Amino acid sequence: MRSGRFEALESVLASDATLDSSSEHGRRRLRGRDAIVAHLSAPGPGELLQWEADEWPSGAAVTFEWRGAAGGVDRRRWYLRRAGAEVIALFSYAARPRIGASAAGAQLPGALLERLGRGARRATLSHGGNSGAALERVTLGDGNRLVAKYVGPAADWLGRVTRDRGRTALLWQAGAFARMPAQLDHGIETVLPDGDGWWVVMRDLADTFLADDRRLTRAESRRILDAVALLHATFAGDVPDGAATLAARLGMTSPRVADAERDGPDLLPKQLEAAWDAFSHAVPDDVAGEVLSAAQDPTVLAAALEDTGARTLLHGDLRDDNLGLSDDCVVLLDWDLATAGTPSVEFAWYLVHDAWRIDATHDELEHDHRASQGDRLDERELELGILTGLVQYGWIFGHSLIVHPDPAEAAWARTELDWWVPRTRRALEGTGGMPAPRV
Repeated sequence: MRSGRFEALESVLASDATLDSSSEHGRRRLRGRDAIVAHLSAPGPGELLQWEADEWPSGAAVTFEWRGAAGGVDRRRWYLRRAGAEVIALFSYAARPRIGASAAGAQLPGALLERLGRGARRATLSHGGNSGAALERVTLGDGNRLVAKYVGPAADWLGRVTRDRGRTALLWQAGAFARMPAQLDHGIETVLPDGDGWWVVMRDLADTFLADDRRLTRAESRRILDAVALLHATFAGDVPDGAATLAARLGMTSPRVADAERDGPDLLPKQLEAAWDAFSHAVPDDVAGEVLSAAQDPTVLAAALEDTGARTLLHGDLRDDNLGLSDDCVVLLDWDLATAGTPSVEFAWYLVHDAWRIDATHDELEHDHRASQGDRLDERELELGILTGLVQYGWIFGHSLIVHPDPAEAAWARTELDWWVPRTRRALEGTGGMPAPRV
């Protein structure tokens, strides 16, 4: 990396090794040791700013940041797959620089900081989120802490692909958070205008968050599903202005997003093409074809869900990273993907993300969803909602199974697909297949 000379890799690359690269320059797929070495050597020498690597018998995952002679900074995520002693495949994705690049994004203005309290101090808050949104921690004079997040028209890639105009702020202005059931704590204290956007100011609820290794009991999961069902009941047929459309929300990881975000700096959109390709190889054709068609264009599936009459306000990102548990409330943060959708879409997203950490089977969790929704649950809406599970998240199962060299990732993906594939097939049979386009 430092010398820009990759000839040393010739001894470990298989003669017919493949490179699948996705960056601001587009997606490139090369085959053959010589072509890969030439491609990697092209940028020349540079300064290595960061290098992190994890290795398993089947390969390695590497994250590095590099500054070239001309001063530009690149960050890359590599996955190497090997057979025996030879590397047979290299996947390379561009990511947002974190070390060598100057800080970017909005900063909480001093005038707004003063409005939060005497002696308030701000600091940029680093986070592992996928959107790239600006976050700040505010410490008040009395020691209490707040978190401020900047939202605005297409402020990050998720905002762009879901046509966000400042969704959380618009929902605040529409009175949505004042209507929330008491069993849900959204943490929002106020929303402050700043130019074309807003700062959403929240209480720091970090002490309620789920630790990375924290398992949920089935009863705790049921608490979450019950609280979210109350949210759905509160807004049934009456969704406030500002929520995303269901089609936009279902399409946020469509293969088309990779092209739309080609020039952007974010990692996740760069992974989508290779990940959906991997999904197509990991899943039987009868299910993969239907899912890929709906992922490419989710408008028809979204319309069929809305036709069930179950339209309500969804949190839109119901998963462990946004969840916390206090003694009397379910904490649910980050409403930037709030959607005018139907309840089982929310459940499907929760299930693909969090089933692994709950002491219950997928079938038991589906039973709990049914019980939480009660008489309001429409059977066709449930089956159509189940179809959105792989449409929303099938790409990551494919990536973990075929691209990622960590055997634990592969085992997780295989376990998930062992449930999702037959359950999706059953939903397809029960609904007559993915809804056909309207004539």
